[in-house]
Amino acid sequence: MASKLGTMLSMILIYIAFLFGVDFVSIQLTYSCMDSLATSVSFKISKSGIIDDDVKKYVKDSINAEIEPVGLNYSYEEGSTLGYYLIKEYKFVSYEREPLELRIKRYAVINLYK
Repeated sequence: MASKLGTMLSMILIYIAFLFGVDFVSIQLTYSCMDSLATSVSFKISKSGIIDDDVKKYVKDSINAEIEPVGLNYSYEEGSTLGYYLIKEYKFVSYEREPLELRIKRYAVINLYK
């Protein structure tokens, strides 16, 4: 009887550990997608000079994320850097909890690709 109970408990623990592993892999995959999107977003920001509605729509359509500027200063000159955050929420698979906000910070040089 004890061996059956031990087997059932170990299967439950293995299942929970598997779900945590799925969460870790999913978070890393989401972060990698955000990082690759940041490269193309930096190119678009560099060409346009600002974070406009086209860039926001592109980020929303690509991975359902949001983009925010780092500072409140919106007057940028040619050659200056514009910082931005890509923000995406991740909902855990393993347990019920408020979503985790994944946020990466990148910079784009204005009018680098003219």
